[in-house]
Amino acid sequence: MSVQTVGKKFVELCRAGKNFDVMETMYDPNIVSVEGDGKETAGQKPVIQKSKDWVSDKTFNGETVAGPFFNGANPDQFTVYFTLDITPKATGKRVTLEEIAIYTVGKNDLITREQFFYDGAH
Repeated sequence: MSVQTVGKKFVELCRAGKNFDVMETMYDPNIVSVEGDGKETAGQKPVIQKSKDWVSDKTFNGETVAGPFFNGANPDQFTVYFTLDITPKATGKRVTLEEIAIYTVGKNDLITREQFFYDGAH
């Protein structure tokens, strides 16, 4: 499979609201996830749990996924732009969050690294 094929499948599943299916089927067992503040989480199960913890105190009103985008200088990577429409349960105040993520695809066609870029706290 090509990085373009992996990226397109990734975006297709996310657009269908199957973000956790992506993590369970497309993430390498040794994936490293890097948040915008630099905090790293290693391993597929811990990365999935981190995401479950993050969504547990939020209501999701919608998600827009743009991409995937590719760069010939980094042929093993693709980028996705996310817009998240959420309501934190603690505040009840609806907010829009934007983030860009870079995904690295390994030789096994699984995602080995994800790195998020965003402004402010997430």
